[in-house]
Amino acid sequence: MKPSERSVILIGMPGAGKTTVGKRVAQLLARKFFDSDAEIERLEGRTCAEIIESDGEPRFREIERGVVAELAAQSGIVLAVGGGAPVYNADLLKTGIVAWLVRPLADLAEETGNDATRPLSKSPGDLERLYAERREKYAALADFSVSGDGAESTAQGVLLRLPPFLTAKLLVINGPNLNMLGVREPGVYGSESYADLIRYVEICARERGVSVSAYQSNGEGELVTKIQDALGRYDGVVINPGAYTHYSYAVYDALRAVKAVPAVEVHISDIHSREEFRKISVTAPACIAQISGRGFRGYAEAMDILLKRIAAQ
Repeated sequence: MKPSERSVILIGMPGAGKTTVGKRVAQLLARKFFDSDAEIERLEGRTCAEIIESDGEPRFREIERGVVAELAAQSGIVLAVGGGAPVYNADLLKTGIVAWLVRPLADLAEETGNDATRPLSKSPGDLERLYAERREKYAALADFSVSGDGAESTAQGVLLRLPPFLTAKLLVINGPNLNMLGVREPGVYGSESYADLIRYVEICARERGVSVSAYQSNGEGELVTKIQDALGRYDGVVINPGAYTHYSYAVYDALRAVKAVPAVEVHISDIHSREEFRKISVTAPACIAQISGRGFRGYAEAMDILLKRIAAQ
């Protein structure tokens, strides 16, 4: 599994807000969200409380382990697990990046008090006992802990602690005539359209667990402005400058001006086997790599180069 495909797993006591925070983290990362308790209830057709009360906790833990094993085997998701899951399934959860959501016991008691859906933590005394039993397991398993004042601040705290390659924001810039893909020289550029290219880029981003924005312009000035705007907003740029590759020192200067944001130059066709003027790139020296002649696949390879650079920072 690639580092960028690791799941984000939220652990913590009942009432810590794992589900609410998890949904927000998943939204911010553009990932799917799963709740192990919700999956158990969906599969069993009854609540977790009903399973524990009718079949006993050992049977519930058996069911839980099967569900957690299946969910933890997935890549690139956000997963919230029940409060006891880390105690019984630490070996399964180590595949992901584990965030421990911490809240004061008084807040947890207020959240869970007299809640029939939480049979193991109905009273403050139950919570204190459970916390004493679980905190060392939580601490040993977690990559980091987060406490926040509300779901939004906690979710943002999780994002801030995640490795940068998981939260990377990439900008894909396409220059002149790329909007004519599928129409312009299909023998050279292929029959797929610009819309097909963007769909491919978005799929590649989802597979890598990163967010991506795409921009296309036929104007040199617009491209320069977009490159400049990447500073402080994006972690990397994939750029196909089109014909500006061969003579635009303005694009070169813009890439150099924001060199803190690494860029990879991409060309769908093999520019080194075409006309003499196309073999020259004045913009490539401002980039960390150039990919030529790989078709749409070049964009995916450019993402991988950028993510490797971001992970090493």
